[in-house]
Amino acid sequence: MAPKLPRLLVSHLGPIQSADITFGDLTVLVGPQASGKSILFQTLKLALDGKAISNTLALRGIGWGEKEAFTELFYGEGMSSLRNRNTRISWQGRAVSLARDYPVEKAGSQAPVPSSVYYIPAHRVMAIKNGWPRHFSDYSPDDPYVLREFSEHLRGFVELFWQRGDKAIFPPRGDLATGTRKLLQEQLFGEYQLTQEVRGAQKRLVLKRGSEAPLPYIAWSTGQREFGPLLLGCLSVLLRARLEQADKTWVVLEEPEMGLHPRAITAVLFLVLDLLHCGFRVCLSTHSPHVLDLLWALRVFHERKAGPKWVLKLFDVEATSANTRVAASILQKAIKVYYLDRQESKSVDISRLDADSASVHETSWGGLTEWSARAADVVAELVANQR
Repeated sequence: MAPKLPRLLVSHLGPIQSADITFGDLTVLVGPQASGKSILFQTLKLALDGKAISNTLALRGIGWGEKEAFTELFYGEGMSSLRNRNTRISWQGRAVSLARDYPVEKAGSQAPVPSSVYYIPAHRVMAIKNGWPRHFSDYSPDDPYVLREFSEHLRGFVELFWQRGDKAIFPPRGDLATGTRKLLQEQLFGEYQLTQEVRGAQKRLVLKRGSEAPLPYIAWSTGQREFGPLLLGCLSVLLRARLEQADKTWVVLEEPEMGLHPRAITAVLFLVLDLLHCGFRVCLSTHSPHVLDLLWALRVFHERKAGPKWVLKLFDVEATSANTRVAASILQKAIKVYYLDRQESKSVDISRLDADSASVHETSWGGLTEWSARAADVVAELVANQR
C-alpha cells in the first residue's frame, strides 16, 4: 500500500477561505496575485517548524506578547489581520494554533532547533546586499520570517565555502547532476564562474571569466540576480544533507521562473528534478505556463509508462548514467498541482492538467494558458472574417 500523502487544511486565513492540499513529492500552486500561495506555503512551514521558529526568534532576542504580534512577526508587517476567530489550520489531522503552539521562549536557555522546511522566498533578491548575504539581524522584525531565515542560511553557506578555502561556488564539483550543472551553466552563467572575493574589507560574490575584471552583483543581469540566491539556496540544501546526513526535508521554491528566459526556466526545473531525486519533497508556486507545460509532459510520460530517455529528451540533456538516474527517479514521483481560486477563495486540484476536463481552471491550467488560447481564437476569427 502506498504511504499516505501529507495533508494541510487551511480556512479563513487572509484570502484563503478554504484550502485542502494533499502534498505529493512535487506540489505546485498556481493562481492570480494575492490568492494566498505564499501564505499557504508559509503556513506549511509554520505547521512543521513552529518550535524551530519560536526558538530561533528567542535566540535572536526577539519576543512577542499577543498572538496577533506573533502572526505579524512571522508573516510580516500588516499581516496581523490574516487570522480571525474562524481561522483553522490542520496538519495531518492535528490542529495548529497561531497562538498556543508558539509561546515566547526564554533567550539563551535552549539550543537551536533544526528546521524541516527550507524556504526560498519570492523576494530572495533582497537577501543579497552589497554582493553578500545579509545577516538575520540586518532585517527589521517587520520583514517576513522566511526571508530572514533564508538570508541567514545563505550567509552560512557562503561562509562555509570561504572557511574551507574554496572561493569558487559554481560550477560545483559534485553537488549537482551533470545535466543540471550543464543546463545552468549554458543558460544562466555562460562562461562565467560564480565566486567570492574581498574588495577592501568587504567579502562579496562576483562573476568571473578568465583574467577579466570580475562582475559585481550590481552588474549582473536581472535573471542572474534572481537566480543567484535560488541556486545558492538549492546548493546549500544538497550540501547540508550530504555533510550532515540529515533526514530528507522539504524545499519551498516561490516563483523560480522570475526574470528567466524559458530555456533558463527549463534548467531550473531540471534542478528541481535533482532535488526530488535526492529525496527532498519540493513545493513550487508559479505564474509560468512553461513550468506547467513541463509538468504536463511528465504526467503523460508517467501515465504511458515512458522510459527516462523521454525525460532527458524533453530537457535536452545527455543520456549519461547520472542523468538517467535522475530522469528515472522523477517518473516514480507523485506530482500535485492546485489552483487557488481568488474569487471563490478555495483550492482546486488540477493535477491532471487535462485540456478536456470539466473544470475551467484545469482546462486553462489555472488561467496561465487562457491568454494564448484567446489570442489564437481572436486571430483565427480575424483571418476567417477577412476571407
